[in-house]
Amino acid sequence: MQQREHQVRHAIYLSFLMVGIASTAAAATKFASARASTEAIVTIQYLVCILMSLPIVLQQGVGELRTRRLGLHLFRGAAGVLGFYLFYAALDNIPMADAMVLRQSAPLTVPLVMWAWNREHVPARAWLPLAIGFAGVIVILRPSAEGLSWWHAAGFISALVLSISMVATYKLATTEPASRILFYYFMLSLLCVAPFSIGDYEGLLWQDWLAMLYIGVAIYYALRLYTHAYAIAPASAIAPINYFAVILAGLWGWLFWQQLPDRWSLLGSSLVILGGLLTIYLARDRQQAPPIIN
Repeated sequence: MQQREHQVRHAIYLSFLMVGIASTAAAATKFASARASTEAIVTIQYLVCILMSLPIVLQQGVGELRTRRLGLHLFRGAAGVLGFYLFYAALDNIPMADAMVLRQSAPLTVPLVMWAWNREHVPARAWLPLAIGFAGVIVILRPSAEGLSWWHAAGFISALVLSISMVATYKLATTEPASRILFYYFMLSLLCVAPFSIGDYEGLLWQDWLAMLYIGVAIYYALRLYTHAYAIAPASAIAPINYFAVILAGLWGWLFWQQLPDRWSLLGSSLVILGGLLTIYLARDRQQAPPIIN
């Protein structure tokens, strides 16, 4: 019992560290996007992740990369890179806290994706937190007679795509080890986005290159920490910590860009977080593969 409690505490510490690192990567992305294209940022991110994962691949042997599920790996990689692209585009155009809370609405859409993918039954008790969370999303999006904030919509679509990638990871994890899933994710995502970044690197300052390199390193370690945390503790114990990223995003946005959320953003964020926490709580007894963030 004591060993189990120690593992859970360790996983919680790792999760807080992961959230802190990931939030600084988001801040670095917003800084770099002032001059660098989203395509360039995402390309450098995945290139760095590939290079950092090579030692593990070489240690295990190239034979460990053999897979019969290349199609699902490709689908998962495409979903992951699209999710990052939309999230980074949103970060460049709306307050950090808004982009982060919309991204963190992904758990709300997972049950709907599971239903669409497998026709998996959505329990009646799951609809209330979904309704609460989606009400928060609508408050943040604030559709009006003048139209919709498309950059806010991009932030929410990134969450929807992230949930698709999470379900694909769930499917892959039944037969594939985490190292293989991550390697194919990095490699296939890089191949998807790199051609669109050609010619986007002229005129960048050394600060931009440093920020993009940091993003890659930070995302790689955040992924490793996240995967390890979920391997030693139940999702219900550590998944709620992801919402701490919204607070950190608000802090970085205020410190570096003088961004303060208005009352509608605060209300919407509160509803999204409440809906997400309820969704995680109600799903605590279900078997889950350790999700890998994207």
